Order: sequence, then C-alpha cells, then structure tokens
Amino acid sequence: MNLATIIGFVLGLGLMSYASYAAAADAGLSIMKLWSGISLLIVVGGALAATAIAFKLSEVLSIFKNLKRLISDNPYSPADIVKDFISLAESHKKGELQKSLESPPESMAFRLKTSQIGCDYVAGGYKKDVIVDILENMEENRAIREERQAKVMKTMGEYTPAFGMIGTLIGLVLMLAGMGGETAPGVNPAAQLGKSMAIALITTLYGSVFANFIFLPFAAKLEGISENKEVESALILEGVKLLYDKTHPILMRDKLNAFLDSKDRILDEE
Repeated sequence: MNLATIIGFVLGLGLMSYASYAAAADAGLSIMKLWSGISLLIVVGGALAATAIAFKLSEVLSIFKNLKRLISDNPYSPADIVKDFISLAESHKKGELQKSLESPPESMAFRLKTSQIGCDYVAGGYKKDVIVDILENMEENRAIREERQAKVMKTMGEYTPAFGMIGTLIGLVLMLAGMGGETAPGVNPAAQLGKSMAIALITTLYGSVFANFIFLPFAAKLEGISENKEVESALILEGVKLLYDKTHPILMRDKLNAFLDSKDRILDEE
C-alpha cells in the first residue's frame, strides 16, 4: 500500500471536514448546508462529459482503473531487480539461463514482464540490436499510454473548476430572476437571497475541491509513477544487454548499482 497517498487523502479529508463542521457550528448551521446533489452533478458530471468529448471512452474509464495504481506500491524494489539480474548472470555463466527463467530466484519470487521477455529473447538467440529495439519500443509505448492516462486525470482537474463556475452562474441567473418576481407572503426576501447565493456558490466550492484535492494531485501521482517506470525500464534494458554479453555477475552488479541510490546498492553477490 502507498501510505503517502492514503495518509495524505485521509488527513486532507479529515481536516477539511473538521474545519467545515467547526465553521458551520460557529454559525449555528448544519454541515449539511454544504451538501448539494445538483451542484455535485453539474461539477463532476459536467467534467466527465467534457473529458469524454476530449478523449476516448476507454481512456476516460481508465480513471477508475488507475485508482488501484494510486494506492498500491510495487512489491519489489530496484535492488530486487539488480539481484535478479545478478542471479541470471550466474545462471547464464553456467549455461542454465533457460532453466533459471523458468524458476525465478529467491530475490524475486516473480519476474517483471519486460525483463522476462528480454531474457527469453537472450535465451532464444535473438540478436542484440533486435532485443534492444523491441524493449525500447515497449518502453516508449508504455510511457505514451501512461502519459495519456495522467493527462485524462489532469484534464478532469482543469474542467471541474470551470463547471463549478458554470453552476454558480446558473444559480446566480435563477437567483436574479427570482428577485424580479413577487415574494411569497411571510418570506424574508433578504434571507431568501442569502440562501440562493449560498447554493450558487457551492458549485464553485465543489469545483475547487475536486480539482485541487483529487484530480490534479492524482494526475501528478500518475506522472511520478510513470517517471519511476522509466528508470526501472532503463535498468532492465541495461541488465538484458549485459546478460546478452555474458557479463560476469560481479561486473553486472557494479554496472547496475549505478541505477540505485547509494544506500540501496548491492555490495556482494547475495
């Protein structure tokens, strides 16, 4: 689990909820005064509809598929990938690469798809330049897909404040139209005006909250995940190339350590 995302979301939601409750209590009002289903429909529904116009439906639906990526951490670290390649280099040196590919080493109880494909190509006798071309194309297209997914989320963040303003304008138009008519007996015109103004402003509130607390931060998170994948892919590509050249495990370790933070570098072959 990605604790930073979960803690940030829960903390932010809790602080905003508490602040809203305290402000409403000081004014002698119910916090439910901040709830408006119509405003929520205008902001979220309008932003989704506009995003669906700008992107393919499958790309819009990727917003919901990406929620798992936002709260999940990789069950492995770059150091695990390095250990994996060191083990593969040892197996390749003994002529047992194919056997090792079929039963991953203890350092990584699973094998990443990209590294598995690259190593299978090495074991299958593909030429080095062909392997490099395939892996680079896979990485390039992965980056494009994930950049597109982040862009969808960012677009939602850009549209929600606009639809918040649209909802506010709709409310203001209806409020001003109502002011031109006769007031029902026993109704305080000033109180009615304040109530209408509050409802009109709720959509602006919703637009700001959804944009700056949900969609834009989540888009930035997806971009960060994609950037980390670029480093991971570069590490895997270098590992596959070294494996193809039958690099000694110690030299493999030293060269791949360059991709790791100093505290995570492998200092022995274990």
